[in-house]
Amino acid sequence: MKIKRVRIENFCCLHKVDVSFEDITSFIGPTGVGKSTVLRALDWFFNGEKGVSLSDDDVHSAAEDGRISVEVEFDGLTDHDRQTLGRYAPDGAASVSIWRTWQNGEDKITGKALAYGPFEEVRKNEKAMELRRAYDQMKESDPSLGLPSAGTKEKVLEAMRTWELANRDRLTEAEIEDTHFFGFAGQSRLAQLIDFVFVSADLRAYEEADDQKATALGRILDHAVDRSQANEQLGEIEETAHLARQEVHSKVYGPVLDEVSAALSAEVAKFTTGREVVVTPTVQAPRPARTTFQVSIRDGAAHTSVHRQGHGFQRALIIAALKYLADRRRPADGMRTLCLAIEEPELFQHPPQARTFAKVLRELVATSPQGRTQVTYATHNPVFIDPKGYHQIRRLCRAAGEDHPLTEVWQATEEDLCRALDGLVDKKVIRSRTEGTLGGALAEGFFAHAVVLVEGRGDEGVITGCADRSGINLGAEGISVIEVNGKDNLMISDALFSALGVPCYVVFDGDAGMEERKRESVRHLIPQQRQEKEQEFERQARKNRTKNANLLQYLGTAPNPQPADDSTGRYTVFEDTLETYLDQHWPTWDERRQELIRAGEGVAGKNAATYLETTRTVVVEPPYLLHALLENVRSLARRR
Repeated sequence: MKIKRVRIENFCCLHKVDVSFEDITSFIGPTGVGKSTVLRALDWFFNGEKGVSLSDDDVHSAAEDGRISVEVEFDGLTDHDRQTLGRYAPDGAASVSIWRTWQNGEDKITGKALAYGPFEEVRKNEKAMELRRAYDQMKESDPSLGLPSAGTKEKVLEAMRTWELANRDRLTEAEIEDTHFFGFAGQSRLAQLIDFVFVSADLRAYEEADDQKATALGRILDHAVDRSQANEQLGEIEETAHLARQEVHSKVYGPVLDEVSAALSAEVAKFTTGREVVVTPTVQAPRPARTTFQVSIRDGAAHTSVHRQGHGFQRALIIAALKYLADRRRPADGMRTLCLAIEEPELFQHPPQARTFAKVLRELVATSPQGRTQVTYATHNPVFIDPKGYHQIRRLCRAAGEDHPLTEVWQATEEDLCRALDGLVDKKVIRSRTEGTLGGALAEGFFAHAVVLVEGRGDEGVITGCADRSGINLGAEGISVIEVNGKDNLMISDALFSALGVPCYVVFDGDAGMEERKRESVRHLIPQQRQEKEQEFERQARKNRTKNANLLQYLGTAPNPQPADDSTGRYTVFEDTLETYLDQHWPTWDERRQELIRAGEGVAGKNAATYLETTRTVVVEPPYLLHALLENVRSLARRR
């Protein structure tokens, strides 16, 4: 059983949010939009009886009735899950929904189950006498039900459950309040199926190092160490010691207490007859011994407690403990699913350690037997985005123009991309590109306020250089420039970012002179070879013109196969190439680039660093098209 979907209403900064979950789910977005709040809402849902309490301050400002609701839908139900959940997960149901509500201090658990409607009216009676009376009235009014007599509340409930199991065709879906579902008066049934562990950003390892049931160490030890044999032997030792203490007390105190008993009995006999006073020694039995374990850190000759370690080490210890916990949970049939929810897993970690953590978390899911592990985290670090897992991303952002703080959730699926690119890019190409070359390059853009997509390595240097010389910090404005290498990739990347709610600006070359340049490069070949090459160049040129038209159609404008230099609010196109445009409209740019190369401060060819330094330091100002490009990009970011 796994978390499939979560619907949250009026919890802290989340008014109404609907989020689907994967085996790995990555929450990203600006600070304060509610990424961690989703995890904390789940922590309340699962662990509300363990110190996670709510108050009026946790109710969203837009809530009209002061009611908080967290609904969780589970799928992947096993036979063991169904047996444990009973009528909440009847045969044939692919999923089960349970929600927890809070209003004016009242905490309720509700689930959807198949039930007989009239029985639900009986079950609403909380007092045993009223419930039995309602049951008897229904029994008498409808003898066809064949209900047995029941003299207690428990027997009434059992009789109705037995009838429902035997009459499935007469049941309908009902919302059932059950304050005992999570084990307020006993062990939680849901907790038997889902082990939800929340690691907050402010959690310290020493808080998890105590050997107690709720801590990471306690859970590890319960799975890794069998204490039963030692506890049994310690119990035998305690019993022997208790008998020995009783014998000592009898020998030492016995004679004296016999005298005291006789004296008191004689005195009492003066007032009443037939009774004696007996004083005996009592040895208080000790509590059963339980072995506990302590965690400490050895660093060379030093031996210290966990709380004396630095934040980075403590964070590493927590993640290591959780990984070991997942590894030790080799589940037999029906074992609980482990759900790890981690707030900022990159916290206090150097980049190599953060990459290791990201790999560890992905491996927890990949190597989990029977898929019994789910991992969810809220992060600001691109290394926690799986290059092949864009469908795992949930990007949260604040809705614009609202009086109350409202959060939107964006996600992308392969179906979304195929639909956006229908007739423009083949589905197989979309799948191969998003799973391969695009993944790593795009990760940073998922965190941006706006993205500039460029074809080649030099474009980023020129755009960033133009911004620098104008005193504009693109990074500070949340703008990322990302090279994707190819017009197909431009469309695929734009569709992906758009599905995740990231505004995109596209910069591309029309390549008008590509065919002629290639023809010139084969002038020296013999006629037959040259003809073969020229035919190939012609096919490439036709293909490129088709891509130009497709890209412009995708961008919402006329599908011109050979566009002229232009900059709009959505894209900038160079009729041939960026370099050709610079040669024609900014000749001093290439002169400066050659100077840097001769001075050993630049590299020949399309080099992003050389292009950046050239653009920053050339004396003459950039031409209009580059200024227009920059202003259009910034305008797009401001409209987000």
